Amino acid sequence: MERLTFNPGSSCSTGALVAVGRHTRVAGASAPRELGTRLAGVKRRVAAARERYDWDYVWMLTFTALLFFRPQDHIPGLAMLHLAELTAIAGLAAMAVRRLGAGLTIAKVNTEVIGVIALGAVIVLTIPFSVWPGGSTRVFSDIYVKIILIFALMMSTLNSPKRLRQMTWIMIVASGYIAARAVLDYVRGVNLVEGDRVRGAVGGMFENPNDLALNLVTFLAPTLFIMIEERRALRRLFACGIAAVMFAAVVCTKSRSGFLGVIAMGLVVAYYTVRLKPGLVIAAILASLMALPAMPQSFWARMDSIINAQEDPTGSREARIRLFNQGLQVFADNPLTGIGAGQFQNYNAPGVTLEKWRVTHNVWLQVASELGIFGVFMFGFLVVRAYSACFAALGAIRERRKRRMPPISTANVAIYRPRGTPKDVLPITLGDEERHTLDMNAKGMLAGMVGWTICSFFASVAFNWTFYYVLALAVAGREIAQASIAARSEAASTAPATAPSLVPTASARVAGL
Repeated sequence: MERLTFNPGSSCSTGALVAVGRHTRVAGASAPRELGTRLAGVKRRVAAARERYDWDYVWMLTFTALLFFRPQDHIPGLAMLHLAELTAIAGLAAMAVRRLGAGLTIAKVNTEVIGVIALGAVIVLTIPFSVWPGGSTRVFSDIYVKIILIFALMMSTLNSPKRLRQMTWIMIVASGYIAARAVLDYVRGVNLVEGDRVRGAVGGMFENPNDLALNLVTFLAPTLFIMIEERRALRRLFACGIAAVMFAAVVCTKSRSGFLGVIAMGLVVAYYTVRLKPGLVIAAILASLMALPAMPQSFWARMDSIINAQEDPTGSREARIRLFNQGLQVFADNPLTGIGAGQFQNYNAPGVTLEKWRVTHNVWLQVASELGIFGVFMFGFLVVRAYSACFAALGAIRERRKRRMPPISTANVAIYRPRGTPKDVLPITLGDEERHTLDMNAKGMLAGMVGWTICSFFASVAFNWTFYYVLALAVAGREIAQASIAARSEAASTAPATAPSLVPTASARVAGL
């Protein structure tokens, strides 16, 4: 009986590991060249088959495209088909079939999945104390339960650097499309609010000018890292064009929170870029300074209203302060249960002043006033986990770069399934391209989280999709990197101390993390 072991996630050198019966040997430079060719062909076919037949992943990508592009907002009659809901159901069903057939739990469960479910439990438990229980129930059933299910689906399907890259590109291209529509609307003078502020051409989380800016700032971060660090020139050029359109759209929204978010996010990008390409950072700063005079005067007048109230003729700055104070009062009156998910806009206690935009304009105050202290704790926990996942992924990659891993022993054919590794994690070694993808993903999600955090101080977006997608991408990158480190560490700890004939030569080692 002959078994071939190879790494479906990275490139192999000319040496392949071959196990024959209970004995092992190295097929290196002395092996026939045809064997190496066959191994490479089998590796490509198996890897392609895995990607092709994971239908839960395909349906999840389809749902994401429908969620971000929102074709139902433009094509009459398409909304009646509920395509997003149907693709979500198909993805969940495919996930259940695949995982149960493999002897796994129906969904992958990790700390972040439990945290998302726990926040949903807080929403449900506070419904009896809501000022409108029916409205809070609708927030959970129409919005948050979908977030729970799709987040679990992403955790079960985003298990390779290639899939992380594909998911990120879908969100980047969709954001670029929406940004281009916004810029076009601004030039034509349509779809404007408050006189000269453009809003999203689609509904949902892109409709409000501030929410549109928040989403563009968040996904501008990974776009910039692709533009800077991507090794394929065509992708860099494409990302450069999308980034320019996204930045122009943020300017057209005239969102003060978006402006602050761009600055904070840009500082993170500059921090990671200056060590690799300091000249590029200097050039970007000079280009930004040269572009400042080209921005509309109305944009700078609105930015000036951040500190000068008299520069805000719409009165939105003062309205935000009044709503902020009302949110604090609501939380003080209902510290444990809040007033129900999504119900701040319907709260009408004595002495409450009705405003045009009846929201807290602050994600933390939104959660505190609507869900109480337990909701703040759970939401804060998820935000912290998003940041820690980015740093953990970067730490795993940095660890491999700092120390040399021992060569893989051919006697340890179980390296690709080390002890204690869950069956739904691929403990594969990663090639240089995969490591580079994980590095860009971690830095992009970290910068995106910084931009989202700054913007969220001025927006009520606790139950929007943006944060949960960034959280999923950050956590998936961390788990892929750590699974690979676990595989290599297991190989090192179980490799035979003596057996020099079983150690492959340099040409026969498998490149990995």
